[in-house]
Amino acid sequence: MTIFEILLIVGGIYHLAFGFFHIMFWRFRFLNWREELSHMSCINRAVIQMLNVAVIIFMILVTYISLRYSQELPTTSLGRDILLGVSAFWLARLLGEFILKDGIPAKPGIVIACTIGILLYVVPAIAYINK
Repeated sequence: MTIFEILLIVGGIYHLAFGFFHIMFWRFRFLNWREELSHMSCINRAVIQMLNVAVIIFMILVTYISLRYSQELPTTSLGRDILLGVSAFWLARLLGEFILKDGIPAKPGIVIACTIGILLYVVPAIAYINK
């Protein structure tokens, strides 16, 4: 087993944890969705919740692909594209932490979590890019 396969297995477990984290959004007191969502229009409330469901499905899918195909992902062109796509997801989330919060400072924990998400997938992709 290579270091890159280990990174992808860790990445799969990482995404599984974030999938469960997102499942808990409806119950987390710090998000206060019960109160906050009730102040939104029906359409916006549905959009927020469906986007969270989409993130949960994405996290579970990345978990499965990472654990099932850890050998193939870095060694095939399609696999590397998937790895770069997962890295792009985390990069977009990281940028959103700085751009979309209307002056609220970035949370260090989220910055670290996104950076880890990027590195777990970009390192195996780049390592095999010219092979």
